[in-house]
Amino acid sequence: MLTPADRPLPARLRRVLSAVPEAIALTFEDRGYPWEFLRRGVDDLDRLLADAGAPDAHRVGIVLRNRPGHLAALVAVIATGREIVTLSPFHGDVALAEDITSLAPQVVIAGAVDWARSGMATAAAKVGAVPLETSEDDRPLLAHPADWVIAPSAAERGDVAVLMQTSGTTGRPKRIELTYRKLTAAFEASGTPVASPEVRLRTHPSILWTSLVHIGGLYFAIANVAAGLPTALLERFDVHQWATLVRRTRPRRVRLAPTALRMVLQSDLPADAFDGVEQVSSGTAPLPPDDADRFTARFGVPVLSVYGATEFAGAIAGWDLALYREWWAAKRGSVGRAFRGIALRVVDRETGEPLPAGTVGVLEAKGPQLPDDGWVRTTDLASLDDDGFLFVHGRADDAINRGGFKIVPSVIEEALRAHPAVRDASAVGIPDERLGEVPVAAVTMRDGARLPVAELQRWLAERLARYHLPTEIRVVDELPRTPSMKVSRPDVQALFHPARPAPA
Repeated sequence: MLTPADRPLPARLRRVLSAVPEAIALTFEDRGYPWEFLRRGVDDLDRLLADAGAPDAHRVGIVLRNRPGHLAALVAVIATGREIVTLSPFHGDVALAEDITSLAPQVVIAGAVDWARSGMATAAAKVGAVPLETSEDDRPLLAHPADWVIAPSAAERGDVAVLMQTSGTTGRPKRIELTYRKLTAAFEASGTPVASPEVRLRTHPSILWTSLVHIGGLYFAIANVAAGLPTALLERFDVHQWATLVRRTRPRRVRLAPTALRMVLQSDLPADAFDGVEQVSSGTAPLPPDDADRFTARFGVPVLSVYGATEFAGAIAGWDLALYREWWAAKRGSVGRAFRGIALRVVDRETGEPLPAGTVGVLEAKGPQLPDDGWVRTTDLASLDDDGFLFVHGRADDAINRGGFKIVPSVIEEALRAHPAVRDASAVGIPDERLGEVPVAAVTMRDGARLPVAELQRWLAERLARYHLPTEIRVVDELPRTPSMKVSRPDVQALFHPARPAPA
């Protein structure tokens, strides 16, 4: 029977880390870190836990910032077959301490800035966790001085690789168990080798700016190591800092969430900013096809959408270059086809019966990386055409029920974004005593644009059914966002009064 560290994914990571120790594996700011730096993280984790008298501790909470020591800690936990409990640095002090006490990790890893936060040490002491500190010197992990008795709570060791927090765009974030089996299946489905004994280190890096506490950051941090791909790490997305890194490192593929892609489109970057880049991959949220086409027309690089979710341990459908060249003109707006090993179908929301091609219903998926072995129902409204291309029409659980009329927020958002003065928009439902819910919308304007809200209402009235019209539109400097740069719908709702009577 395999030990946890001998599972295919941990074994793969350790093979890559030991292949050419002196080669550069990670760049951050102006410094390069060799594969040896990441391999030392594996050694440090085992040694420090043994020194603390807890060599078998396996539930490891990490306050995940986009810093070299944190990435090394992340890799070390997976390379030793342990379980990561993701802890968000974006939480307030009270919320972070509550996460630690309620989740009770046996080990807590954080940088010095987070260990200094109010309540951190108290929470770790309450659960008797082994405290470790990240470092950006030669050793990525150090012992953090503890003034409490280290007595980690008992925890059953299973196949869970990551206890992941969802992004919380539609409600309170929840925890998802991503197992080693599911994570491995997700990597293999997207072409990242896990079972292969061959190790070939790459020279073209992958730029990683998505937060490591989000599935998009964590997934690619591990996938890059499994593929022998160097990582160029950014703490956060900044258009010009990111573009400078693209020019300097010349990656073949870059990843831009829709929000970041629009920021690039609205920047003053020259048309040749992406020389050498073969494709842009975009996920985490729907990307309007107009934005994709504008990007390609300006920079000469095709934009390939992918579709996935935290619960799926990554993407389950998307475009590749061959598909794009053959089908984009005919299937514009699709998020692509199902990945290898994934089956998709669209069903009636009430009966669960499969629907014919082209009909909008609730999307279901089946495959080795999904939470269950059978069909898994998503929260997305979608359709599949006769050629197997997937079109996403909004979220079923975002639908606003206005007196019996179901409104998909993306319909309002797309109409607002089509206005030349609007940069971005988010529509949400708020409670209404008479109708149950009514739609409202928050918008940001393009630089220098000034426009009366009444003009936006007139714009929508010419394009939408009357029941789609928001009862209020509010212009804001920035839409509230999660760490993964998705719009946070609960925070948009908080911009408005909790109940507002709809107009007659």
